[in-house]
Amino acid sequence: MLLSALLASGARLAAQQLGPRDLDTLPITQPTVVVHYGSDSLQFGELRLPPGQGPFPVAVVIHGGCWRAEIANLRNSAAVASALPPEGIATWNIEYRRLGNRGGGWPGTFADVGAAIDYLRVLASQYPLDLARVVLVGHSAGAHLAV
Repeated sequence: MLLSALLASGARLAAQQLGPRDLDTLPITQPTVVVHYGSDSLQFGELRLPPGQGPFPVAVVIHGGCWRAEIANLRNSAAVASALPPEGIATWNIEYRRLGNRGGGWPGTFADVGAAIDYLRVLASQYPLDLARVVLVGHSAGAHLAV
């Protein structure tokens, strides 16, 4: 479903043709809202809602970056987060502290991702999210965190 959503959204490049920096050139939409789930400047996420009334299933999108602050940020996963709302899926594209950030690494990185996911309860009290239908989507280190 994710692949069909990406293809339907106009991101028609074959995955094997994309390099790491190519992700930053794919089209993105503005988030519905940017919200902090914690007190650190890196503890925030971008919520994108589909058109309609909801409640909507939610994909938590977790970027990669080799666990390191200087490699990537949530901009790298914004194309995926932007592709799903037109398909009826809300996205919560999260940022988190990594190695090189104060508080990143063990256990801070893992605590941030957990706190961001837990924050869906707060978001669902304000936005039409269906917390019975939540999936985690991650790339590279983000996939490790999703597991």
